[in-house]
Amino acid sequence: MTRQWLLRLQPDPHRAVDPAMPPAAVATTAELLGTGPARWAVQTAEAIARDILEQVPEHGGGQGPVATLRRSTESAVLAALRLLVSESPGRFSALTDETREGCREFARRGIPLGQVLRGVRLGHARLAHDLGAAIEELVADDRRLAELREVNDLLFAYADSHASMMAEEYIAERDRWRGSDEAARRAVVDDLLAGRPVDERTASRRLHYDISRTHLAAVLWCDDTDSGPPAAERLHRTAMAMARTLAAKGMLLVPADNTSAWVWFALADEAGSGRTAHLRGLPNRPRPVRAALGPPASGPQGIRRSHRGALQAQRLAHASTQWLCDYQEVRLVALATAEPEHALWFVHDVLGPLASGGDRVRELRETLRVYLAEERSLRTAADRLHVARNTVTYRVKRAEELLPGATTAGNSLELRVALEIARHLQP
Repeated sequence: MTRQWLLRLQPDPHRAVDPAMPPAAVATTAELLGTGPARWAVQTAEAIARDILEQVPEHGGGQGPVATLRRSTESAVLAALRLLVSESPGRFSALTDETREGCREFARRGIPLGQVLRGVRLGHARLAHDLGAAIEELVADDRRLAELREVNDLLFAYADSHASMMAEEYIAERDRWRGSDEAARRAVVDDLLAGRPVDERTASRRLHYDISRTHLAAVLWCDDTDSGPPAAERLHRTAMAMARTLAAKGMLLVPADNTSAWVWFALADEAGSGRTAHLRGLPNRPRPVRAALGPPASGPQGIRRSHRGALQAQRLAHASTQWLCDYQEVRLVALATAEPEHALWFVHDVLGPLASGGDRVRELRETLRVYLAEERSLRTAADRLHVARNTVTYRVKRAEELLPGATTAGNSLELRVALEIARHLQP
């Protein structure tokens, strides 16, 4: 094995990052290099994904696309490390299955090839920088310059081959996609979501879905795709079960990426929206599918309105242990957190020390939130929290002591909004 210094790579102990790929995929590199270098690769890949999203935001667009990007960058970094320690680097393909699938998804989403390749260049530049920093730290002075040159040469060849193969994969998928019925349907959906005018009869015929009705949008996604039936099958089964529960008059399902889908249900006018409460207890629901609902809305504009609400609910779904997050229940927080950084500033201004982390402070914060939401009823709050009334009294008193002098429990509106934001953004 060449480049023994790679075996001494270690991740930042203060920045925990969960792998985006299945454990078995990371374990392959860990067996070759060790746990430390594999975890270093996962951290580096996550940083690369953040760089790409910041400079080429077209790669984002929701949890599913971000997850796809992370899997692609992670597989590429792990492959690069295996290339660098290989005695026969030519044996390694420059394109992993994950980067190949990510490239196909970029083509289906209509991201320009130039932007795709810009992301590749950004990723390889960050990887070269971080490996250079590691060489400065881990390689002896008399060998350092030569090692930098050799690694840069290998990475350049890898990046060049990577970009060429991605371009070929992208063009092939783009040409196939443009000629498919699925692409024609997606083009209509894209027009509706962009608010562009469409002919209702033509659009309804192409989509096999009446766009003049009242719509309830949902975003479905799989948290775990390592086992069980394929994600697409689970998403479709969940959507069908939801349609039956809602007694929907029609359903439109559009794959968003490999692990998520956008769905619209045609309701029997406004009366059908009352059935959304039944979705929480959906029988025989495929796991681990999760869902976010938008508000019911009518007509072509309603498709866009309800979908945007569903995307906001998905953004906040991580704070819930329930499988379904309904926009109607989180719309205030969705509005207040449209600019997350600004929202966190507000939370810290209003809550002061009560906005800090830690399980104990979160417990005090949640008790005060429930207490205020229940109109300061100790009994009702205790019932909701499954604790004694005296416990609620103690926690509320302690929480109020942590509030800054400018904030009081009497300032109910700002305090309640800050508590709701803190619950979802987890400061």
